[in-house]
Amino acid sequence: MRVEEIIKRAEALGLPIAENEFIKTKEKPLPEPPYLIWYDDETNGDGGDGVVLFKRRKIVLELYTDKVGDTEIERRIEKEVLYDVKYNKYQAPVESEDLVQTAYDFVVVEKIPKGERKYG
Repeated sequence: MRVEEIIKRAEALGLPIAENEFIKTKEKPLPEPPYLIWYDDETNGDGGDGVVLFKRRKIVLELYTDKVGDTEIERRIEKEVLYDVKYNKYQAPVESEDLVQTAYDFVVVEKIPKGERKYG
């Protein structure tokens, strides 16, 4: 499983989606809820001989909705995006924005292709 595949599934939901944040410009205002934001925290692991063989990527996918959680969108995320991923889910109000954040965090371990491996 690759992170890019999971993000493509999330994009297929048809909601606005951005990595880290939406950037407001004159041509492109911030989207109205609901929308998705995702984060990636990557670490590398080696096979004991100094060769980096895999990436461990901690991903957070956040759903922002108006005032209350949207169980229908949450169900779609869980069935269409994260159906084969073990995740933790939590929800919290974002009072300053009058929004609700539903976050899913999960880990994806990706093997680094031979030609891209780094040697220590």
